[in-house]
Amino acid sequence: MEIRRATTVEDYKTVESIQRVIWGMVGESPAPVTLLTAINNNGGLVEVAKEDEKVIGFSLAFPGADGNYRYLYSHMAGVLKEYRDKNVGYEIKMHQFEVAKSMGYSEVRWTFDPMKARNSFFNVHKLGAYAFDYKLNYYGVMESKENAGVESDRIEAHKFLDRKKVPVKNYDVVARITEYPSPWKGIDVGGDSLALELLSNLGSDDIDLARKWRFSLRNAILSLEKKRYVMHDVIKNDKSVHLIFTLREKLGLPEI
Repeated sequence: MEIRRATTVEDYKTVESIQRVIWGMVGESPAPVTLLTAINNNGGLVEVAKEDEKVIGFSLAFPGADGNYRYLYSHMAGVLKEYRDKNVGYEIKMHQFEVAKSMGYSEVRWTFDPMKARNSFFNVHKLGAYAFDYKLNYYGVMESKENAGVESDRIEAHKFLDRKKVPVKNYDVVARITEYPSPWKGIDVGGDSLALELLSNLGSDDIDLARKWRFSLRNAILSLEKKRYVMHDVIKNDKSVHLIFTLREKLGLPEI
């Protein structure tokens, strides 16, 4: 597999078209060729992953700022369905981190849906990002097959390129699923590290159930963030995952 910066109009056209396929876009519009070209030639980064001359994935990032602090914001990264579970997404992101560091960035940020256990595990555990700064209904109610019918809450991932992640081994599960598959009613916050139990495969087939989980998880994470907890790791179990949160000061995270 080859991962490289997009360089031709054909690259941009392919990236535009596979966005629709990857996310089953219906009402949303993909990032168009003109925008992809402008971003890639003005401080941003658009990359394609190719296998046997076929584009099977991509990433799209642009410069971001928080006051005077600068970072690379990774807006999109996707892989065609038939190439998932083959480490393609991981390789795309790791390549993006390497290029970002060579461009002078010390951090890459992006958002993901913490209710999707697969995404949380990938972004926090596998890629080594911290997750904090919860965003309510970030994109509004979306129409794509992937997100239809549920408010688009997101949490921001922070991958620091100039430091190793602090390991935390011990934690208490403060929200445990007792009436599967319904969410827990509330949490009891305490200790340096704690975990929320989440269904490992919460799809969009049952909209009512997904909405219940959205509001329960939203309220829990917002309450944790007020007490300065940060999502630090995600551990897989048979039917569930543990979203692990640790106090920010225990992780040595910088204040921006």
